[in-house]
Order: sequence, then structure tokens, then C-alpha cells
Amino acid sequence: MAVNVEKAEQFVDILRESAEKLVVVDFYSTTCPPCLVVDKLLNQFVSQYPNVGFYKVDVKRFSDVAMQCRVTATPTLQFFRKGRSINEVKGANRKAIIDAIEAGLNDNNGSEGKSAYGVVGHIDLTRLVLMKQSECLNQNDDHPMENIFVEGDKVLESDVDEQMMLRISFNQPIKLHSIMLKAPLDKAPKNIKLYANRTDVEFDDVDTAKPTQEIEMTNRIYKDGGVVNLRYVLFQNINTITIFVADNLADEEVSAISQLAFIGTAVNSANMSDIRQGEEGHSH
Repeated sequence: MAVNVEKAEQFVDILRESAEKLVVVDFYSTTCPPCLVVDKLLNQFVSQYPNVGFYKVDVKRFSDVAMQCRVTATPTLQFFRKGRSINEVKGANRKAIIDAIEAGLNDNNGSEGKSAYGVVGHIDLTRLVLMKQSECLNQNDDHPMENIFVEGDKVLESDVDEQMMLRISFNQPIKLHSIMLKAPLDKAPKNIKLYANRTDVEFDDVDTAKPTQEIEMTNRIYKDGGVVNLRYVLFQNINTITIFVADNLADEEVSAISQLAFIGTAVNSANMSDIRQGEEGHSH
């Protein structure tokens, strides 16, 4: 069975343990029905993955630990390597949990050993997008932004002209190394402006508001996978990003995107120094 944390100092030991192997921590509540589902899943995974440490943290008993780990909902599972949270799954999604465990087992050095869309040392952060707090201005409602974050043939398409303004929010701060765009080439975005931690930019502002970075996409970039490296030093603590699409490769009346991915690392959500040793959590 997964081990229940009984003292806050035990969580420090868990982070130390993650220096040698993957550690999965289930942040749960005793009044949360989906948490019972996750509990049963973890009990199965204990025997299925004997080289993984499985632990459970009651968010009411250890609210300080949950706060330090930026837990905002239960159940939340966090995956640790070398004292750092490298992945997170919210909810009782069996496939997502298994995928995160498998990814963690293939990551022998934390994020340093990972690769997303060919970008070595970084992971796909798209799972951290908060869809309810994100939007696309001038989208065709029959082809909305949600389409670019799910598998399938659907696309995001602009409405009255070729321009789009995507405002993306993340559920935790990230360090953004690259973006990946896939699109039908006849409608693929060409000139793009990125605004880090700004959601106030409007269409009327794009000629005067200084972007964090400008990108010119080409046929070759799309055919090579659509990955564009960013000026990493300028994208170190990102909570939101606005993406302005000015036009498309073929000068079509509308622009379209079939997939958008964010590549980088999550800002460390838990350090051993952040957890006060020897102090039990308390109820809200």
C-alpha cells in the first residue's frame, strides 16, 4: 500500500528519497470521492512498480506542505526526481497517472534526461494550461482553441480575418524554452508575437506594445516539426503568455492551428528547505 505521511519532516525524507528513484505523492482529502479511486489505483501500482515510492499526504492535516507544493485541488499527484516536482496529474485519471509514472521512470536525471519534440532536457508543459482561464480572440466558434490541446484532426481557426490573439494561463509558473506549432500549411501562422506574463494586449496594441519575442514561421520550420526555440532568459517565470498571430504563409483569409505545445520545465514547486522539519500540518 501507499505510505501515509504522518509528520511534515517525513516529507523531507521523501524528497531525499527522490534523489535515487521516482517518488509519487498523492495529495488527498478524506471527503473527496475521486481520492478513493486514486487510493485503489496506487495500491495496484505499488506491486506493479516496485522501484517507485508511493506516498499519501492529507491536505487538511498538512496544509503547509500542500501550500508549499502549490496543491489547489484533490486528488493531485506530484512526481518527484532529485527533490524536484517533474510532473503533476490532477484527478483520478488512470491513463494520465500511468503515463506520468512511465515518463518518470524513463527520466534518470530529473528533467535533464527528458526530451519533448526533440528538445533535450525539457518536457511538454501543455498539461499545465488552464483552459477555463485561457481564451482566443477572433476565433471561429465552430473551430475553437480547445481543439489544439486534444488529439484529433480538428483545428483552431480565425474568424473574420487572418489574425488571432491567444491568451494562455498556466496552473503554475513555468520556464518556457520552446513552442511547437502544427498547422495546415495553407493557413499556417507566419508572423507571431509573444508577450510574456501579459494578458492585457489587444489587437489595437500590437503595433506599439513591445513583444517579448517575435517569430517568423516558415514552411521549413513546419515541415521539420514546428519547434521554435525562445530566448530562454526572457521566459523564466511564466504564468501567462499572449500569442498574437498576424498573418499566415499563404495569405489566406483565415489562419489555422492544429496543435500548440509548450516545452520547458516547471518552476520548482517544492524544495526541501521550504518544508519546516518536525512540524505537523494543521487543519484549515
